[in-house]
Amino acid sequence: MKKIIFILFVLATLPICTYAQGEVKDSVSVDAQEIKESVEVQTIDVTELQKQINELQEKVKALTESENTLKGKQFDDKQRIEAQEATIKRLEKRLVFADTIVARLSNDCLRHKYDAGKVANAISNFEQMYSAELKGNFHQLKVLLTEYGKYTKEIETVFFEAQNDKALSNPFTGQKQALTYIDKIKATSYYRNVYDENWTIPYLNSVIDKSIEVIKSFNPKESKELHLIELMK
Repeated sequence: MKKIIFILFVLATLPICTYAQGEVKDSVSVDAQEIKESVEVQTIDVTELQKQINELQEKVKALTESENTLKGKQFDDKQRIEAQEATIKRLEKRLVFADTIVARLSNDCLRHKYDAGKVANAISNFEQMYSAELKGNFHQLKVLLTEYGKYTKEIETVFFEAQNDKALSNPFTGQKQALTYIDKIKATSYYRNVYDENWTIPYLNSVIDKSIEVIKSFNPKESKELHLIELMK
């Protein structure tokens, strides 16, 4: 009886053990497969990443070389630009110096009797001055050059009138008549607008000063004419 029970127990438990062993085997088999697959996937990822890294490193290297080349070119360009700018500044200084000479020569025209040709040349040179700042500073010089002919004509007209004034020969009223020409000189646009200013025409100022002295000293008993026009020769 006991033998029968033992045999039945063994027969009953045998499928269970067999099933358990199968599960363990399958489990081990699955785990091994998963590990294998995982390792294979990881190996593929590392290879791809290494490839990408190498490619990126090559690009970085190329960009670095390109950047260094550009930096070298930029440095060379910067040096050339600085050299050219320094040259430009030196040339500009020379031009400004030339402009000051032009201004002085133009101003020198105002120290001499009016000459239409010289004045026109001075105005032309003034217009060609490089420095806008100097042009602005010497603007009044151009105005005086432009108006020089008109101012001269005004004063000459007064002088010619005095020279042809027969009333000056009157020994009793001649001196008083002569003094009226001082007022006429002071009534000219040059005297009113320029004579007492900082910028003047030295030649005309000198002529006016001398003419006023001559008029004040005029004596009809000694001279019958006012010789003013001679002051402009």
